[in-house]
Amino acid sequence: MATVYNRIAIFSGTSEGYELALFLKKSGNLDKADFYVATDYGETTFTDLENVNVIQGRLTEKDMAKVFSEKKYSLVIDSTHPYADIVTANIKAACDETEVEYIRLLRAEEPVPKGVTLVENIEEAARALDKMEGKFLLTTGAKELKKYSKIRDFSQRAVARVLPSHMSLDNCEEAGVQSKYIIGMQGPFTREMNIATMEQFGLDILVTKSTGRAGGFAEKTALAKEGYRVLVIGRPAQESGLSIEEVKERLGNL
Repeated sequence: MATVYNRIAIFSGTSEGYELALFLKKSGNLDKADFYVATDYGETTFTDLENVNVIQGRLTEKDMAKVFSEKKYSLVIDSTHPYADIVTANIKAACDETEVEYIRLLRAEEPVPKGVTLVENIEEAARALDKMEGKFLLTTGAKELKKYSKIRDFSQRAVARVLPSHMSLDNCEEAGVQSKYIIGMQGPFTREMNIATMEQFGLDILVTKSTGRAGGFAEKTALAKEGYRVLVIGRPAQESGLSIEEVKERLGNL
C-alpha cells in the first residue's frame, strides 16, 4: 500500500524545485508543501506562482531537525543543487534524527564529451588554470570564487558569470574579480550565447560543473568543438536517489 504524505518539505536550490511546485499546483496539492530556499534570489524563482509557501534562510542541521518536528512533516525532498553536498548531508542527518522519510532528487548527469578536461574539484581546476595561458570564464558559482583567487594574474584573466544577486556581487568583489568582468545573469544559456560571451571578453577557457540538462551542460561543453578549452568539475560522490519523474509519482500520494 502506498504511503500517504500529509505535509512535506521541499528544499529547493535548482530548477527542479520550481518544477515540483508547478506539479503540485496542477494536482491541487500546493498547500501541503513548504519550499525552503537559502537566499532571497531563490525566493524570487517562485514569484510567478501564487500561494506558494516559501521559507527563506540558511538552516543548520539542528535548525532543520527542530523545524521537521514542529511542522510534523511526513516527507522531506532534497532538490538542492547536485554540488550542495554539505546542505544535503545536513538535510539527511536531520531526517534521520527526526525519523522523517528523506528523498534525494538526483538530476540526470550527462556524459562528458571528447575534448573536455574533467577535474575532481575546484582546487584541481585552479591548479590547471594557473598553468594555462589565456583568460577564462568561471561558471561554477559565486560562493566558491575565492578558491580561484590565487591563480596567476587572476584579476586580469578571470571573468565570472554568476546569479544576479547582491550576495553574488559581494562574492565577486571579495575574490578580486574586476567589476567589468562580472556577468550577472540567470541561466541556462544557449550554445550561441556562450560563444558570444567568449568572443566578447576574449576568453580562451570555460570552467563549469556537471550540471546536467537543466544547467545547460551540453551548451557549455559544446564550446570544445569551437576550439575553446573546457574544464568540467566532477560531481561529489552520488548517493542513491530518484529522478524528478519518480518524485512526482511519490507526490501523487498526497
